[in-house]
Amino acid sequence: MPVAWDSLLLVPVEGVFGQPATWTNRAGNTSALLNGVFDEAVRDVEVVDGIPVTSTRPCYGVRVAELPVLPKQGDTLLVLAGDPAPATDTTYVIREVRVDGHGWVLLLLNHQQ
Repeated sequence: MPVAWDSLLLVPVEGVFGQPATWTNRAGNTSALLNGVFDEAVRDVEVVDGIPVTSTRPCYGVRVAELPVLPKQGDTLLVLAGDPAPATDTTYVIREVRVDGHGWVLLLLNHQQ
């Protein structure tokens, strides 16, 4: 019997740890209010010229079911101030989109310049 990931796991996680944000596509003509899980300091390992490089960046996890379409690199995410972070409303640029295959998508973020 398949696991109902969305209803048994993702919805409760979102309910406990959810932090509001607004996603907007690059063209600015599509947006959505979201309630996902924000983490200000996720470690990510990339291989550059054969050498593993660790970076620490913010990310935002959200249920795919909440999105009208999947976000893309270059879209923006306005994360509203929350506890523990960010302390103020902060706009990020999506640098990478990782879909986990169980109904969750992880948005790796860069601070907007």
